[in-house]
Amino acid sequence: MTISFHGMKRKIFLAVAAAVLVTAVLFLLTAVGAKGGIPGGKNSDRVAFLTQCGWKVEQEPMSTRDVAVPAQFSKVYQNYNELNKKAGFDLTKVAGKTCHQYVYRVTNYTSKQEVHATLLIFEGKIVGGDISTAALDGFMQPLRQISTGSTA
Repeated sequence: MTISFHGMKRKIFLAVAAAVLVTAVLFLLTAVGAKGGIPGGKNSDRVAFLTQCGWKVEQEPMSTRDVAVPAQFSKVYQNYNELNKKAGFDLTKVAGKTCHQYVYRVTNYTSKQEVHATLLIFEGKIVGGDISTAALDGFMQPLRQISTGSTA
């Protein structure tokens, strides 16, 4: 019996090429997001983004309001920005600006507490947010985990 490595080499090459292609596409999407931003001007954009992050939310926001991002970050806001950086955002880009805040009820988080997804929108683009509870003993976490270190 003869074993041919020619066919196996081709399969390995195709698998590696596919992995490189997927990585390149993800890199380009991240770069486009960093320049053009993630659309968030329409409710459908916001719900689609949260869905892509793995969150199931009610179709309409629980609340909306304008939020002023401080020009100078306090320690609390610095910590909040660090949380946002883990999700690929950087709130220093909107320091001193007013953002629209949308809060959605998350329906697929395994918690006894009510969980919310908060999005900050500036000029129709998602610029930050979090997943959290309002309880005193609650939590706050990034919308998503980005390991590339790039920001949107």
